[in-house]
Order: sequence, then structure tokens, then C-alpha cells
Amino acid sequence: MNILGFNPYHHSSVCLLQDGEIKHFIQEEKIGNKKKYSAYPFRTFIDILQNYKIDFVTWASPSIQFPLNSNDSVPYWTEIAWKYHPKSISKDYSSLHHVSHCSHAFYNSGFKHCIGIVIDGLGSSVEDLGQETETIFECSYPANFKVIYKNICNLSPLEKTTNFNNSYKNTYITRNLTLSRIYETITMYLGWSRNEAGKTMGLAPYGKFNSSFPSFFNKKIGNPNVFYTNINEKRNDNHNGTFIDENKNPQLKILKNPKEWHHNQSKITNLEKDLAWHVQNDTQRVVGDYIEKAIEETGLKQICCAGGYFLNCVTNYYLIKRFPDIEFYFEPIANDAGTAIGAAKLLWHMETQDKTVRPLKSLYLGPKYSKKEILERIKKYVDN
Repeated sequence: MNILGFNPYHHSSVCLLQDGEIKHFIQEEKIGNKKKYSAYPFRTFIDILQNYKIDFVTWASPSIQFPLNSNDSVPYWTEIAWKYHPKSISKDYSSLHHVSHCSHAFYNSGFKHCIGIVIDGLGSSVEDLGQETETIFECSYPANFKVIYKNICNLSPLEKTTNFNNSYKNTYITRNLTLSRIYETITMYLGWSRNEAGKTMGLAPYGKFNSSFPSFFNKKIGNPNVFYTNINEKRNDNHNGTFIDENKNPQLKILKNPKEWHHNQSKITNLEKDLAWHVQNDTQRVVGDYIEKAIEETGLKQICCAGGYFLNCVTNYYLIKRFPDIEFYFEPIANDAGTAIGAAKLLWHMETQDKTVRPLKSLYLGPKYSKKEILERIKKYVDN
């Protein structure tokens, strides 16, 4: 069985899964050698369709640039797949974004029964309640992902919470910012895009505790006295509409354009460094609290982690030190690119009920090149 899994959102990617094994995976941006966070993996998507017989096509993220449904209510990408393989079957897992993240980490981890934790900016919409931001699962074969805790963030004033379905156990709704959204907000406040949180992580070690800073969290939810949301307010390239309340917190106000010091370190001040330290320290502590809760509830000693936040290797190291008796697996392709693999593996194990454990053994999942091709490319580069 050949399954084409893909991610049509930022960090777009394509995976070919053959009988449960990853045959090929690549992010679209790797082909053009330019970071674009592109949401249209056309080149890799069509390349797989042209070169392999495809039985299933699946995805676990929505597509902003190219909506999933055309005027005929047929998924846009399904129409493309049918041009090459009319008998292929589409499986839409866009409502299972966090499950897809978790399945990716779980099936790659080699664990048979474990805790799965997913933390990202925003996941799937849950009815009209908002969007998932943090989810903790209990994972087991062949395809069991039991929710033991879920946060839903509802920041839109137009959305209602009156139709809450009581079947959503251990699910909590908040109108305050949650963990990754806070990290994104500080990242954008420091002049970067929300997808450049790694730069905030890199700046954090240069800062220190600042007693004038309020806590960024009330328990596990963002402090409403520090952050606010206004989706109609656009400034500092902030595309989330989430901001620091400078009126309530004048001590946090940056007085110059951050881009002035992005390429001239002599212009950076302690304020910027301490903001990065503070958001790193506060978020990693909250992640640890989530994990402590999950261990207490399940008694499990193995944990797999996915979602964009777990690209934060500083947090990952903190967790290993905080929980020395726990065995962690941190998915290396933790961001949305990995959902191409996650959706494909989820479909495989759901359709076949296969319980084969296939731990990830290599990150070399893209195209293969012969020694001759490599030498020819090097020679061409040198000659130019």
C-alpha cells in the first residue's frame, strides 16, 4: 500500500509511506534552497504522483493559499491526485492535527505505550469552541490516542462557547494566550516573525531574571495583565494580533525598532535579552508542569513530544534534567512539516491495525544521489 501524506500549510512537505515504511520525505523549501515557509508543496506532491502508484492521499493541516474544498466541495488536492490516480482514496485528517503530530512522534519513538504531548501555536478547530494549543495523549498500538488533557484557545470575539459538547472530557477553553502563542508574541515583539522562535531561544542565555517583570503565566494560562489580543491591530509585523500590554507594563516597552540590533549587537539592550530569558524560563517550566501532571495520571515513564514548540532544544534539555527517570523521545521534525509523516502513519495503522514497531533510524529521508552526481554538482559549483 502506497500512502501520500502531505502538509499544505507553512513548512509544507510530502511523505511517501510504503507498507508502513517511510520511503521518501522532503520539505518543499529544501528543493529551492530558500526558506519560504511555503504552503504549496506542488513540486514534491506532483513528483510523487508521477513516479509511484498511490492508493491513499491524506493530510492533517488546512491550506490557506489553496483551500481544501473547490466549488464542487471536492478537496483541491484530491482533484490533483485524481488526475494521476483516479482510484486513489482521500482521507482528510485536518480535524486531527494534534493526533497527527502525536502519531508522528509515537510511531517514530519505538515506544509501545507512552505519553504523547503536543504543543504548537494553533491546531485544529474544535466545533465552534476555538483551536487546540496543547494536548496530552496516552498512546498505544495500533492507533489509540486517548486525550487526557487538552487546551483550546478561543481568541476571536466572534466565536461562541455556548455549544460545548460534554463528551470532550479533560478539555479546557480559555480566551487568554497559551504557551506557544506567548512565545510567538515575544518573538514578534523582538522583531522576528512568529516562525523564528529559535532566535528568541538563542537570545535567552544572554538575559537574566528581572525582578521588574511580571510572570507571563497565571498557573498554565497567559497572564491577562501582560498580554492582550486584537486581531484588527497590525503592527511590528505581528500577524497573530497578540501583543504585550505596554500601558500596564511600561517596564517591558522596547524604545527602539528591534531590527536596529538584529545585525548590530552593540545596539541591543538588557531589556531585549531579559525578555527572551523570561519567556524561555516561564514556558519551559509550564511544559514541565504539564508532563508532571501526565505522569501522575498515567504512571507511564516514556514520553514522546511533538509540535513546533519542541524544536526548542533548551526546553528539551531542561526536561531531561527535571525528569531524570523518564525516557523522552523528541521528534526531530516536530513542526507542521512532520504532519505529512504523521497523517500517513496514522492512516496506515488505522486501516491495517498493524502493530509493527518501526523506530526512526535515520533523518536522511529525502532524495538519494550517487557519488557521481555529487561530484558533478561540486565541479559545476567550483567552475562557476
